[in-house]
Amino acid sequence: HLDNFKLLVHRTDGKTPTYKKAAIAFALQHARGEIIMTTDADCVLSPEWVESMVRQYDEETGMVAGLVSFDSGLEKSDGGSRSIFSKLQTLEFAGIVFAGVGAVGIGKPLICNGSNLSYRRQAFEDVDGFSGHDHLPSGDDDLLMQSIHKKTEWKIKYNLERSAINYSRPLKSVPGFLNQRSRWASKGVHYPAIWISAMLFMIYLFYAGLFLLTPSTIAGLFPAPLLAAGFALKLIPEFLVITQALNILDRRDLFPHFLLAEFLQIPYVIVVGFRGFFNLFKWKNG
Repeated sequence: HLDNFKLLVHRTDGKTPTYKKAAIAFALQHARGEIIMTTDADCVLSPEWVESMVRQYDEETGMVAGLVSFDSGLEKSDGGSRSIFSKLQTLEFAGIVFAGVGAVGIGKPLICNGSNLSYRRQAFEDVDGFSGHDHLPSGDDDLLMQSIHKKTEWKIKYNLERSAINYSRPLKSVPGFLNQRSRWASKGVHYPAIWISAMLFMIYLFYAGLFLLTPSTIAGLFPAPLLAAGFALKLIPEFLVITQALNILDRRDLFPHFLLAEFLQIPYVIVVGFRGFFNLFKWKNG
């Protein structure tokens, strides 16, 4: 019912950027509930979203992250088309989301998405909110997740129910896609656990090695079996993750694009990793 909603306007002077963290902190001054839920303005939510997310909580749980997927139908409603580009984005993003699911599953929370996230107000207050990274435009999701995991005893979960999946639009242009992913990548150097940043750097070097050694192998300067082993090391575990992801998301129609997405991912990761590290991106439309 509309009476249950209250529209708050946060700083509209237009003089300085208003990032999502500041808006959330402002909203929390007015919120009265025990569980805080966040999403984004471009998302479509299920009517059962709130009920499904809240159902995951017990006395020990401090954060519940939900699944996010791209719905190419939303792009079509905007006058676009269900292009191969939108399908590749959906496939790639499924891999990112379910890498986060797996990390939580092994007790090493790593990434989540603020467009489908919930947490106890107490857990938020226990880590002093966004303190320590409040100057960064991004990180209202994974940096908060890692902070809660590192500094408190609260449990963190992922909600895998389809009724709690939030849907967003795939980006329409390659430059826009690269800018968004570069912005996401920029958070890596600010993760509170050094091992996470080190792991991400090693993955980056691995991808760079695959990219650089491919022409060397074609030229006969590097052993083909070793390069094949490197690609297998990437493809096999990612296929297992993607298989699980597409089954849960009910997007098995994307399987035929898996190999193309895997090979395009290598130069894309190299580019966005470099741009993210050196902050070569714009915030939203700024």
